[in-house]
Amino acid sequence: MARSFGGLWERITSLENLFAAAEEAMQGKRRTGAAARYFARWEEECVRLRVALRDGSWRHGPYTYFTISDPKERVVAAATFRDRVAHHALVRVLEPLLDPTLVEDTFACRKGKGTHAAMARAREFARRYPYFLKCDIRKYFPSIPHAVLAAQLAGRVREATVRGMIGEILASHADSEEQVWPGDDLLAVEVRRRGLPIGNLTSQFFANLYLDPLDRFIKQELLVPGYVRYVDDFILFGEDRAQVRQWGAQVKAFVRGLELSIHPDKYRCGPTAGGVDFCGFVVFADGRIRLRGANVRRFTRRFRAQVWAVRRGRMELGELEERTRCWAAHASHAQSWRLRRSILGRVQIHLGRTGQDQSWAAGRLVEQQREQPAVLEPEQQRRDEREQQHRFSRRQPLDRGAPRGSLRQPDGPERDGARPRRAVPRPEAPVRPACAASALASGGGAGE
Repeated sequence: MARSFGGLWERITSLENLFAAAEEAMQGKRRTGAAARYFARWEEECVRLRVALRDGSWRHGPYTYFTISDPKERVVAAATFRDRVAHHALVRVLEPLLDPTLVEDTFACRKGKGTHAAMARAREFARRYPYFLKCDIRKYFPSIPHAVLAAQLAGRVREATVRGMIGEILASHADSEEQVWPGDDLLAVEVRRRGLPIGNLTSQFFANLYLDPLDRFIKQELLVPGYVRYVDDFILFGEDRAQVRQWGAQVKAFVRGLELSIHPDKYRCGPTAGGVDFCGFVVFADGRIRLRGANVRRFTRRFRAQVWAVRRGRMELGELEERTRCWAAHASHAQSWRLRRSILGRVQIHLGRTGQDQSWAAGRLVEQQREQPAVLEPEQQRRDEREQQHRFSRRQPLDRGAPRGSLRQPDGPERDGARPRRAVPRPEAPVRPACAASALASGGGAGE
């Protein structure tokens, strides 16, 4: 049974906690309009929020909704800045208490974990077990039922005031509503609301807690030896394919008890030798780590668009360099040195504005970053990198006479670490295989 906690309301509504929550909410957002207005009188706003929380008059405000389409279309909800401070104040107190109660092998939205740690754990299990089962919850955030989530949190939080604050946050958004009649009385209708707003700090925290019963069922009742979860994506590893499939049927039944469903198109059972796609990487039983192909293609398109924007003066060169450095650091967790070099090594930008020249060679990022320790034999690793490089690299046209601010191929000494190309003489006539030559010498041929 999950442990419950009390004495939290005073800590949540204390001025010290609200001041710290405001500081966290303003990180990286001080230049936005809402954050700037709040920051101008943030101490006064925190005092007002504290009074509203303690006298019970605080009500969650409306959201601003917008749509993003990378990598797929999602509707993001942006709360008012005052409400964001309240979210941070709640999570700051609940997270240190509830996070240690989660199983060790869930990696989303937890300090010291993340996508790279989840990938490393999946790689460890892929090298240890021959079979895996990968599952994904269908439309996870829009499908979470408010009533079931509130009941779970009520078992962990004893104070009615904290439960009321959680209920106010849940009631501020719903992706769907359905009417049910639990009894025979047609007038006793019950409205069940579903969905957490993507964009709230509390949504990430609550979504991670909601699948904790599933984690414990898999690890403590099914006794699955290898298990990794990141938000709603999770993988089971085992020694026997039939046993893994049986676990999958039991997991499906348990997920239905949480009023959710497994996505049928993302339910896959197979050998780890063929690769396990997880958290943007593909890990193999022999230790190889490759980047997911769709992610590489998406970055390539985005990178070219950003280079074009820098050339046209619509993006700062420093912003492009920062974004490229972040992706290169992410990609360095896989055996991708040649892939990074093929994408970034040919890009060089020269800018001349107001008498001040700027130049940037993306390939230098690849040379500056250390490669991860190889887990394969060198020849096998080079063969895998060449294969992935061949799939995603595209040769860009040379334009040595291009003006400044253009994308061109550096030549001569400008190419860092590039070897000079050696002219290879082309044979005048093709060399026939020995078997064909012997056949012609003996008087035979295809036309006879």
